[in-house]
Amino acid sequence: MIVAEFSMVPMGSGTNAGDYIKAIHHLLGEAEVNFIPGPMSTAVEAKSLQELFDLMEKANDKLVQMGVKRIITSIRIDMRLDKEISMQSKLSRVRSDSN
Repeated sequence: MIVAEFSMVPMGSGTNAGDYIKAIHHLLGEAEVNFIPGPMSTAVEAKSLQELFDLMEKANDKLVQMGVKRIITSIRIDMRLDKEISMQSKLSRVRSDSN
């Protein structure tokens, strides 16, 4: 499992990105992938790099359909090969260590 965090900045579309973010989250929901919205980015789980990049391509396509002319995308990827991970396992580990 891959846990990734991404943000997309629609350039030239004003200062309010809420409608774009909602559209991307709707797309992720339709794709039936686990994701967690954050204040500055979105975390997502994918089974492979191919699945992750297919999602990113669909998200970019969605923004283009909404009239965005330039998109800046940042992605951070955690791909562990020694054991299964998930967003919840990562969060659980952090929360248990803080006690």
